[in-house]
Amino acid sequence: MEIVVGSGKLRIQDIDKLKSLINSNFGIINPECVCGYFHLKQAAFLADNAHNGNYNLSKDRSTEVLLYLTSQRQISKAIKIGGIDKDTKSVAWVSFGKPPLDFLDMIEIDDSIISENSFDYSTLNLDKSIVDNMSFEEKQKIVMTKTATLSVQPR
Repeated sequence: MEIVVGSGKLRIQDIDKLKSLINSNFGIINPECVCGYFHLKQAAFLADNAHNGNYNLSKDRSTEVLLYLTSQRQISKAIKIGGIDKDTKSVAWVSFGKPPLDFLDMIEIDDSIISENSFDYSTLNLDKSIVDNMSFEEKQKIVMTKTATLSVQPR
């Protein structure tokens, strides 16, 4: 199954219509919790592996991606951090297989939406003075490590 990820600006204001497209193999995510293309792709890959290996925390691959992206074990917390709401203007998405055709009409693809530069590094729970003095590569390593270690965190 092909994993497709991306981001874009919304062409519509009807968030409920957008949310209606979410299913077990297609997730729409707040791009502020995504630290670049590789972070999104890694979370999708890890979620897929978790489902294939039967160590998933969620019954849906799309929700599993959200858990990995937000480094959360509780779905409600992950949705609060990475979900979309009425104020959403842009999104990131993950599709296990082809994205819904309707979805591609609702967005304008823009890969800069999930730029590492717009990621909220305060979610790393590190002292701001430490984060401010870190290089991009150091920050990226921490984000990717937190994402990868979700499956081995104690329940």
